[in-house]
Amino acid sequence: MQRKNPSQASGTSPTIPLFLRPRGLRPPAAALYCGCSEFAIEEAWRNGTLKFRVIGGTRVSTIEQLDEWFESFPEQSGKLAGRGRFLESATESRRAA
Repeated sequence: MQRKNPSQASGTSPTIPLFLRPRGLRPPAAALYCGCSEFAIEEAWRNGTLKFRVIGGTRVSTIEQLDEWFESFPEQSGKLAGRGRFLESATESRRAA
């Protein structure tokens, strides 16, 4: 007598995983995608640097809009002025300008 595996049904096809990419992201997901805060997303919407669409009364940005906004920032390296012990030098340079 041959035993059948109860987890296998005869005649079934293999399971294919399905991944749906969202078309629009609200601030929490958009912030995670870009690596910033939700406030930064909302501030960019308010000042017009990040485009959005209103769907069902909710603002959303597409992946493409987020990519374009992210790429608008220049790449940097080294220490950031205005943080920690560099705060004084950044404040002084602003006063001089």
